[in-house]
Amino acid sequence: MKLAYFSPLHPAPSGISDYSEELLPSLAAQFGASAELTLVVDGYKPTNPEIAKHFRVLDDREYAARDFELALYQLGNSPAHAYIYQRALREPGVIVLHDLVLHHLIAWMTLNRGDRAGYIQAMRDAYGERGAELAEREALGLEALNRFDYPLSERVIRASRAVIAHSRYVANAAQNIAPHVPIAIIPHEMPNTAVISQRDARTRLQLPQDAMLLGSFGNLGPTKRTTVLLEAFHALRKNFPNARLLLVGAASPNFDVANLLDVFDVRDAVDVIGYVPFDEFHAYMAAMDVCVNLRYPTAGETSGAVLRMMAQAKAVIVSRVGWFAELPDDAVAKIDVDDTETELLRVVLERLLQDQPLRATMGTNARRYIEQECAVQDAARAYADFLRAVNEGRAVSKNYFKPNENVASSRRAQAIDAPRDDASRQMANDTRAPSASLAEADANTAPEQPSAIVSDWRDDVAHAYAELGFDQDDPLLREIAQQIVELGLND
Repeated sequence: MKLAYFSPLHPAPSGISDYSEELLPSLAAQFGASAELTLVVDGYKPTNPEIAKHFRVLDDREYAARDFELALYQLGNSPAHAYIYQRALREPGVIVLHDLVLHHLIAWMTLNRGDRAGYIQAMRDAYGERGAELAEREALGLEALNRFDYPLSERVIRASRAVIAHSRYVANAAQNIAPHVPIAIIPHEMPNTAVISQRDARTRLQLPQDAMLLGSFGNLGPTKRTTVLLEAFHALRKNFPNARLLLVGAASPNFDVANLLDVFDVRDAVDVIGYVPFDEFHAYMAAMDVCVNLRYPTAGETSGAVLRMMAQAKAVIVSRVGWFAELPDDAVAKIDVDDTETELLRVVLERLLQDQPLRATMGTNARRYIEQECAVQDAARAYADFLRAVNEGRAVSKNYFKPNENVASSRRAQAIDAPRDDASRQMANDTRAPSASLAEADANTAPEQPSAIVSDWRDDVAHAYAELGFDQDDPLLREIAQQIVELGLND
C-alpha cells in the first residue's frame, strides 16, 4: 500500500508534530514492506534528522493523489492544519480527528484572510440560515460567537472514507454526524519514557527540594481555567503558605497572565516559566508534587501534556469534560465544571498535598494506565490494522482500547474523598466515568456534552482579555486590575 501521511512536523507549531514524530517509526515498523509511507508537509523541511533520514518527505505543492492508494490526514484546530483540511475535502481519505471543533481553523482560513463570504457560507452549510446569520454578525463585529458551540467539522467528517478518534466523546459525535463512515477509537500514543526522580528533576532545574510545588502545563489561556486555578491557589495558601505554582508553557498572546497574578494576589508565589524545550518540559513535570490541567470549553482534544504527566507517575487533576472524563477514576482526580469548581479544586489540592502516599498511589495508577493502554507500538498496530481495512474496503467501526482497561473505575477516587466539612465532602463525590466502548454507544444518541458551567466575573474578564486582543501593556487592563484589588474583589 502506498500511503500519504499528512501531518505537521517540527518545526511546525503543533502538538501533533510531537505526536506524529513519536508514532511514525512504530507505524513504519508495523507495516514493514507491505506499505510505503510518504510524509506530506507544507512548505518546509522537517528538522528532526531521524524523520528526514527514514522517510520520504514531499511538499504538498508536489503531491498528486493518483500516486497513492490512501491518504491519512492528521487534523487539528490550528493554522498548521489548513493544507491538510483542504486536501481532506478535495481528496477524501482517513482523518485523525485530534479536535472535534475545527471552527478556529475555518475562521483563520476565511475571516482572518478577509473572506467573510466563505465563513458565512461554511456556517450556512453546517447550521442552515441561523448559522449564516450568526456568522454574519460575527464577521461584522456585531456579536461574538462562541466557536466551541459550532464545531464546523461536519463537512470534513462526512467527506471522509473513515475517521480515527482518541475518545468515545469524539467518536460518538462523528458517528452522529456521519453514521455511514467507519470510525476507529485508537488510544493516543505515548512512548515508553523513563520516570525521572523528583529529586533529580529539582536539582537539574534548581528548584527547592523541600517545597510543595504545583504545576500547570501547556499553553495558557482562558480555556485552561487559569482564573479558576489562580483563585483556588490563592485560597490554598492560607493552609499552605509555602506552596508554589509553576505555569509551564507559552501564553496565548491575548491572555495577560501577569495582570491576573495581581488580580488574585499571588504574584509572589507563582512562577511563569513560559515555553521550555521538550526534555525540560518532562523534567518540570517530574519535579511537581501535583499537576493540574483543567479545560473548559473543550474542543474534543486529547491532551498529550496530561498523558506525559501520567507517564511521569504524577497525581493529576483534570476537568470532567470530554476525553478527560474518560480517564480512569483511580488514576486522575476530576473536577466538575460548575459553580463548585474553584472550591472543589482547593479541597482536592489540599487533600493531595497533605497525603504523600495518596499522591504516590495515584501516580502509580496513572503510569500503569499509560503502559497498558497508550503504548506507541499498540497504537501503531491499531493504525495499521484499520488503515489496511479501509484500503481493502472492509473497514467497520471498531474500538481498539483493550477490554476492561479503558472503562473508568466505578470506585470513588480517593483523592476526592477529602476530610473536610460535609459540604466539601458532598462536592467531592466522584461519579462513574463513561465507558469508552463505541460498540456500547447508541449511534442515534447525541454526543456527550461538557458539564454546564456557571460563569462568574473572573471568567468574563479572562474571556474578554482574549476576545478583545489586549496585551499586558495596555493601561486599561492595568487600571482594571488595580481597581479590582482596591475593591477587594480578588478575595
